[in-house]
Formats: sequence, C-alpha cells, structure tokens
Amino acid sequence: MTLPECPPLPELTPYPENSPEAMLRVITLFVVCDGDVAEREMETLERLGVLETLGVDRNLFAVVFDAYCDDLIAHAGTARYVGLADTDWVDAVLAGVTDPERRRYLAQALLLIAHADGHFGDAGLAVYRQMLDRWGLDVDHLA
Repeated sequence: MTLPECPPLPELTPYPENSPEAMLRVITLFVVCDGDVAEREMETLERLGVLETLGVDRNLFAVVFDAYCDDLIAHAGTARYVGLADTDWVDAVLAGVTDPERRRYLAQALLLIAHADGHFGDAGLAVYRQMLDRWGLDVDHLA
C-alpha cells in the first residue's frame, strides 16, 4: 500500500521571530491574497505610519515583498494554480509573529488597510479570519 504524497510544507525566507521583516511579510500576505495590490492599500499603509512604527522604509518593504513572491512561486512549484490564501501557506506566514502586542497591532492595521479600497474581498476576509483564529484575537476587542 502506498501512502498519498503530502504536499511540502511551505518554505519561507528566514526572518527572526517578531522582526519587522516577519511583520512586513504578514502585511504582504494580506495585500497580495486577493491577487491585486491596490494603490489605496499602500497609501493607507503609509498614512497609518505602519512602516515608521516598524522602523522600516519602503525599500525594506520592497525587499520583503519580492522575497514573499519568490517564496510563493517556489512553493507553487509546477502547479498550475497558486493558492494565495491557502491555509497552510497563511499559517506559515503567520507563525513568524508570536508577540501578542505585535499581533494585535497588525490585526488593527490590516483591518483599516482592508477597508482602504472600499472592498473587503473573499480572500482577504478568509485570511483575516484565519489570522484572528490562529492568533486568538477577536475583532470586537481590537479597538
């Protein structure tokens, strides 16, 4: 009897736990998960001062964004479909942030960023719900 092949665990560019890069990767996951990086999302990110709060600039964000895309492509391998909101992928990205205060900050910022373009799509909503669930957060207590 042959066991079914398990899909490979997502491999991500290594960043220190709770680092600005790990947090930027969560932000990247969120803005990319619907397949469209909306300019309003990026404007809201800047208006909220998220990059400054994390102590980074747009250049580092671009480096993390590029690494995220490379990791996602490598994870997809030869598949014809890349699951931008795949639960294993999302869990792997979320695992890099373990500090409760950093998780809370990201959840608050991402909620505002989600509404920036006036549309909270299905993929974004699925990722956001998974994030709240995995991190043990309740949207009603984020204010």
